[in-house]
Amino acid sequence: MSPLTRPMDVAAIVPAAGIGRRLGTRIQKPFVPLGDRPLLAHTLGALQSSPFIRWIALVVEESQRERATALLKRYRITKALSPCGGGPSRAASVARGFAILPSGARWILVHDGARPCLNQRLIRKAVRLSLRYGAVACGLPAASTVKVADPDARVRLTLKRESLWFVQTPQVFRRDWFAETLRRVDPSGEAFPDDAAMVESAGFPVRMIQGDPLNLKVTTKEDLWLAGAILTK
Repeated sequence: MSPLTRPMDVAAIVPAAGIGRRLGTRIQKPFVPLGDRPLLAHTLGALQSSPFIRWIALVVEESQRERATALLKRYRITKALSPCGGGPSRAASVARGFAILPSGARWILVHDGARPCLNQRLIRKAVRLSLRYGAVACGLPAASTVKVADPDARVRLTLKRESLWFVQTPQVFRRDWFAETLRRVDPSGEAFPDDAAMVESAGFPVRMIQGDPLNLKVTTKEDLWLAGAILTK
């Protein structure tokens, strides 16, 4: 059963409080140059352009709120609310972003600030399928065999790749499910690998949907170079 909704009822939460140590730069990852603008501006621009998104809650490191506000103004991210400071974990940061959303937001889309190659087709698909399933997570089916090894690199288990997915964002959830999740779990006290895992832990079903191989998360210098090539092409 899908609640009656309009595409404009969707709010995006963008956690972007990461420092980005593996990039090897003194500039915090959200503000690292990528082409003609900071990495974060590409991510926010994709959400700004989507007719499915009405609000954007940007979550940054507390010390970067003023810088983030200036970025929103410079790149005309008019759907964004005033940036809020992040928490001690990703889940806690997302919870803080959720707390500032208006009551009219009936669907919650969470997307990594460090995934700048988000395209409109993927936003549209994720939102539309969330109306059917209540909660969806984008991802890529595993194409290679995955093995579990101990600290000495001895193989302990070979997993069946047919049931494995490499998870991405965006992930989209019914607001009532997400709110109930935050009531049932402590986002500051538990280490959740992604937002879908938090929702799953509260007992709500999450459906995996096909993501985009080009929707990479920038973690290293090589990722940054590849993202630049993707955006240029």
